[in-house]
Amino acid sequence: MNKIINPQYKHLEAHLLDVVNGNYTPAHVFCNRRNVVEKVMIDGKPYVVKRFKRPSLINRVAYLVRKSKARRAYEYALQLLECGVSTPVPVAYFETRKNGLYDKACFISEYTPNKLLETVYTENVSAEKRNGILRACLDFLSGLHAKGIVPMDLNAGNVFYAEKDGGYEFSLIDINRMKFGAKPSEKDFMRSLEQCFYPIDHLCNFVMLYCEKNDVAPFEVLHKVLTLRVKRRARNRFKHKMRERRKK
Repeated sequence: MNKIINPQYKHLEAHLLDVVNGNYTPAHVFCNRRNVVEKVMIDGKPYVVKRFKRPSLINRVAYLVRKSKARRAYEYALQLLECGVSTPVPVAYFETRKNGLYDKACFISEYTPNKLLETVYTENVSAEKRNGILRACLDFLSGLHAKGIVPMDLNAGNVFYAEKDGGYEFSLIDINRMKFGAKPSEKDFMRSLEQCFYPIDHLCNFVMLYCEKNDVAPFEVLHKVLTLRVKRRARNRFKHKMRERRKK
């Protein structure tokens, strides 16, 4: 087993190994689809464990030279924190191999009790407050890009927010796909807008606020963002068809 434990959590190693080996009862299950994300109690404190499913044989071979998602999640979290970007503190990651190939992995982080950005549309939030949160989120995205940080899997389910000092603070999760150090292009920023909200009316609202804040023509930006969404969905449909063909 390959393992890296954050030095400040080294005293929890035995408990962490219990979690990796499945010797625990989850306090809450956030997701149980492609991957499993659960809240667990360790030494009386809540943490989050993300178990990555076994990848395809091609990716199992690729992970002999590429970093696994669990390792990237751990290392990217440290990078974000060093850059002053909020994300749950990484606790550890573990990888197991079978017949010499990558098999399974899990990533453990501190638990964050804040709300997800997507709840601004699902909870009873006034339009004025919601737009204030979204404007602050646009500032957050601009700040990330100014630091050369581009989340490649950004959506409203991967961003936490909390009220702080009369404003809003944001935190990133699900961070195993990131770009660091490169100056983001306009397309990168448009892709960030496109990924943030899935219902088209929510997306359009977010884009219109972006245009208002930046004093740019809304129809041009909407066209670029919606074009990116159509292309991404077409790619996803193609990948799904290829996966289904391989199963037959």
